[in-house]
Amino acid sequence: MSDHNAATLKPHVPTYGPCSIRDLKPGEVKLWCTCGLSQKQPWCDGSHKGTSFLPLKWTVPERAQTVYLICACKYTKRPPICDATHIGLTCSIHEQIEGCPLKQEHSDLGDRKLCEQCGFVPDW
Repeated sequence: MSDHNAATLKPHVPTYGPCSIRDLKPGEVKLWCTCGLSQKQPWCDGSHKGTSFLPLKWTVPERAQTVYLICACKYTKRPPICDATHIGLTCSIHEQIEGCPLKQEHSDLGDRKLCEQCGFVPDW
């Protein structure tokens, strides 16, 4: 994430659960979506352009697994691996959006794709 403090940026939640990913090759480099806007979840498709988010570069571990549970809620504390933060996150995200200091501006975000203060996305 760029010039903003990553802790203050709030991504959009594309789904409340992990993506089960197979067939990753050890040493392969993937770009994990951090903004939640990608249409190719959990991987980055460049949708973050115009936001303060940047993808996370992740190298598939040398110790191969059959299935990787990759975070799709974007709130994991072990990115990009799912740590089950999504459990119970729905109410927190709702409160985050309802209590957003920029809520009055949500109806007119202009060309911005999301409110980085709360994760609100217009017309999602």
